[in-house]
Amino acid sequence: MAAFAAPNPAALWTGADFSSKDDVAVDLPADAVAAVIPAVKALAGTRSATDLSRAEEPMAALAPTLDQLRQIVLDGRGMAILRGFPVDRLSLAENECFYWLCGLHLGQPVSQSVMGDRLGHVKDVAGKDPQARAYRNSTELRPHSDPGDILAFLCLHPAMSGGESLFASSHSVHEVMRAERPDLLERLYKGYHYHRFGEQPEGWDAVTPHRVPIFSERDGHLSARLVRQYIEICADEFPEHAITPEDHEALDMFEDVAARDGYRFTLGPGEAIVANNYTCLHARTAFDDYPDEARKRHLLRLWLHANPPRPTVREVFIYGDGEPGIPPRGGDTPYYQHRIERN
Repeated sequence: MAAFAAPNPAALWTGADFSSKDDVAVDLPADAVAAVIPAVKALAGTRSATDLSRAEEPMAALAPTLDQLRQIVLDGRGMAILRGFPVDRLSLAENECFYWLCGLHLGQPVSQSVMGDRLGHVKDVAGKDPQARAYRNSTELRPHSDPGDILAFLCLHPAMSGGESLFASSHSVHEVMRAERPDLLERLYKGYHYHRFGEQPEGWDAVTPHRVPIFSERDGHLSARLVRQYIEICADEFPEHAITPEDHEALDMFEDVAARDGYRFTLGPGEAIVANNYTCLHARTAFDDYPDEARKRHLLRLWLHANPPRPTVREVFIYGDGEPGIPPRGGDTPYYQHRIERN
């Protein structure tokens, strides 16, 4: 039996520990928000959000709150809802700048797709199409994690119905599996080959040459990484990477415990969820949008590389050796157009 890593006690929680958003919230002080709005408006009038640097950020009034948030996300519970974004007082470009500048206080934004988008717009552009990257359609998402140390979503507009979020502690899932099915937990430490969903750099293999561990440990830090869809596509297209019934059982238990013990909520306008990608999992129910384009579900997304970054084993990276995010590739979109035909 493998030796399993020790979890961070601060990151051991379940949804039952929280009675409302107040229990997981960090609030931006209204007076501090009011103090930075004029500077944000001025910056938004001169350049796009992603051209702004930490050196010119006007966020000093918000720094104590953002420092508190960073500690919770990186060293504590692993997730918090940051409330008080003035989305109804800002244009889209101004909201992008305000959110981007807050993100720069937490880490360095990285590319989220082959399009090179470091400030992502999470909107349904593909309906129920499963070949589109999940953030671009309206289907249900199973518990998973994303590249980068920190994940952050800001709600500009919620869906007409559905779109409920679930966040779960991967450390708590680890401990349930350690207690109840250590044999399945051992399989998750071994990991699986991943399909790169067509977003690998030119000349790279369609699948990872190495196994990506779902649970791993480095320097005393227990980390989790999972996108089950990519494991299953890999196994489907490449028989040499097939997964066994026991592997399916392990993956099912991982997802089932996360779904059972996670915290469910729906972001409202001006609320952002900020989470540690290595200690938290996230999922989303399917949703239906308003017919009016101006009212459709719209989130802004950041993937952030922390400084210093979390110690992780090199095998957790799908798109490169230590490279966070997804490398840009000019002219492409995050859409997997066909199954690979093997020669």
